[in-house]
Amino acid sequence: MQSKIIVMQVSRQSVSRMNRRNKIILAVVLVAVVIAVVVTVVVLVTRKSGEDTRIICDKSRNSDLPFCDSSLSFDSRIKDLISRLTVEEKIGLLVNRAAGASVNVELSFYNWWNEALHGVADNTAVIGTFFRPPTEYSTVFPQIISLSTSFDMNLYLQIANSTGNEARAFHNAGNADLTFWSPNINIYRDPRWGRGQETPGEDPFLSAEYARMVIDGLQGDEDKVGYLKVSACCKHFAAHSLETDRYSFDAVVNKQDMADTYLPVFKTCVENKVTSIMTAYSGINGVPATANKYYITDVIRGQWGFDGYIVSDCGAVDNVINDHKYTKTESENCHAVLDAGVDIECGDFFTRSGYLQAAVSDGSVTEAMLDTALYRGFRVLMRLGYFEKDDKRPYKEFQPEDVDSETHRQLALDAARRSIVLLKNDVTESTGAPPLPLHHLDFASNGASVALIGPHVNASTVFLGNYHGIPSFIKVPLNEIQRYWSDVKWEAGCEVDSFENNRLIEAENLARSSSQVILFVGINTEIEGEFGDRHNITFTGLQTDLIRRVLAVALQPVIMVVVSGGAIDLSAYKNDPRVGAIVWAGYIGQSGGEAIADVLFGNYNPSGRLTQTFYDTNFLDQVTLQDMNMRPVNGSPGRTYRFFTGNPVYPFGHGLSYTSFQYTFASEADVQIPQSSSGCTYVVVRVQNIGSLPGDHSVLTFVAPPNAGLEGRPIKNLKDFQKLHNVVASQIRDVQICLNIDMFKLANLDGEFEVVLGEWTLMVGDITKGIVIY
Repeated sequence: MQSKIIVMQVSRQSVSRMNRRNKIILAVVLVAVVIAVVVTVVVLVTRKSGEDTRIICDKSRNSDLPFCDSSLSFDSRIKDLISRLTVEEKIGLLVNRAAGASVNVELSFYNWWNEALHGVADNTAVIGTFFRPPTEYSTVFPQIISLSTSFDMNLYLQIANSTGNEARAFHNAGNADLTFWSPNINIYRDPRWGRGQETPGEDPFLSAEYARMVIDGLQGDEDKVGYLKVSACCKHFAAHSLETDRYSFDAVVNKQDMADTYLPVFKTCVENKVTSIMTAYSGINGVPATANKYYITDVIRGQWGFDGYIVSDCGAVDNVINDHKYTKTESENCHAVLDAGVDIECGDFFTRSGYLQAAVSDGSVTEAMLDTALYRGFRVLMRLGYFEKDDKRPYKEFQPEDVDSETHRQLALDAARRSIVLLKNDVTESTGAPPLPLHHLDFASNGASVALIGPHVNASTVFLGNYHGIPSFIKVPLNEIQRYWSDVKWEAGCEVDSFENNRLIEAENLARSSSQVILFVGINTEIEGEFGDRHNITFTGLQTDLIRRVLAVALQPVIMVVVSGGAIDLSAYKNDPRVGAIVWAGYIGQSGGEAIADVLFGNYNPSGRLTQTFYDTNFLDQVTLQDMNMRPVNGSPGRTYRFFTGNPVYPFGHGLSYTSFQYTFASEADVQIPQSSSGCTYVVVRVQNIGSLPGDHSVLTFVAPPNAGLEGRPIKNLKDFQKLHNVVASQIRDVQICLNIDMFKLANLDGEFEVVLGEWTLMVGDITKGIVIY
């Protein structure tokens, strides 16, 4: 019963959030759900009758036509299919809710819009929920800003592969289509951005490596299988990282920042054969991203060689004319977007009031333009096997039993553990040991008591972040901590973002009478999310008062567990001796409570390292959210670890362990690399566990250029990371670092990369080595 109650809560939250995102009133959602139920009944009845109408080329009207002949090339098949469509049908196929066709061929409704940010996500407000029998649940892995802290390429790949398998299973059950609009790989340049939680963080290199793994995992091995598993989509192109006025915002970006910050991840997506790219709502230097022919056609397709379809963000075609005021008439708007290179519209501008039909009629848009857009979309569907007959369809092995499987549940738990970051763990005077892990307390013999205080003690749906699916369970911190110590007392004290229901006195009294207090504080996706940029980075509601009262009376240094996506200003607690430990838990998915308990009680040794800078509140006064400059200009201190000239509360890459690691270079000599070199020059770093416990560890490699931080040069850049697993006490592991000449290139003012000669500094942990580029 408890699990079903939790699922109902998740469903309601998901509906609420998706409604806000799409401005669809509850009545419309209810109608969509009713339609979904009717569709399900029809599908079940059809299956019972022996004909699966989802398989396009098994339909009697289509089966003998050339576009269903798998012996022909994709090009021939696509051209045949397009030739059989009327203009009206072509237009109806260019929007996310593609209407299908019935005049000369029979094409079913197709929804281009499916989500799989960190597991197959609910899409209730779009077409009615995917989550109906036999795929009622999906595995909800950690939100990406949390997952990225693992710095574990294999973990990224495993989760993407599992998500892709579940997505294919949803499709095979008739409950989803095959084009998934994930991942979000925008750079998290400002902690106020509500959707920063969806990204791998602030570093272009890490984000690019993450994107590669997600594309590989979702799309599968097309060369080996012959088909894509599902289609991935890198979004939102480009220089997008705010929700405030996003429909009309013009991102003013210089060439240097565009080259080394905002474009590299998208370029990597194309190099790794992503099959879709989504344009942003905002403009880029005066031109709406969705009508920006230079970037879509000249750069993405021309320079980078993109082979896939371009989709607008949902409603972005409307924004071109109505918010950016870039075009003056509906026909001109249709032309501008299609001519720029957009293929599929998420929205209904094309079909609303016959705008695109009118544009074709008045000559603003040619039928050839429609055919080009359709060709690109259909080509991806061909590569997915969507137009194959049942006996040729790929990936039929993925069935409902592969969704929410025990293997995926264990992977979600492992990922949640690896996503937790230990920010602080200071030795306390009374015990001579750090507060964590808690197994050093002998509860049974000394009568010690543990008190859990704070609004996230019973956290559940908050761990799912945004764009999540419906899990079959959510692990709650209170319940999971009671597995380790049953006699736990708890008190919320206050709500996350409310000044009502004040129980501060009760929380204070509990803290005063308890041996160890664990504070569960933070924010949630009501405060940060789509349509939700933050105005500050402090604790919300009465939480600051709650923390103050608890710290004043606690008998031992308090352990603080922070649940959030973006950074919270922890400067007041970083050096406060009354706070013994700080754990950043983030939005870590369906197994969040269990992972936190495992870390607190030492069943897992944390290894996460921050992928975003934790600033103090003063940062918000020094730079506006709308300022797209990465480098320090106009009084700004710069953004992210690469350019920030201030003192962060916790820097990018920070993360502690219950053990300690020591670094040494295998060779002390500096390295010299000619600018004409190709291939790798190897440097070996020896990593030793000098503590008493086994642990995982992420080795991060940075390079700093000559005159680092001056004249627009970065302070340092991440260039490599490797994950070491289960390094036991005293063990030494050798890490081989490949130095190639591309690591020593910087973007100039014109946005062109060039090798910078001189002495660079290689930085791994607390050791450095000179690298001379000549």
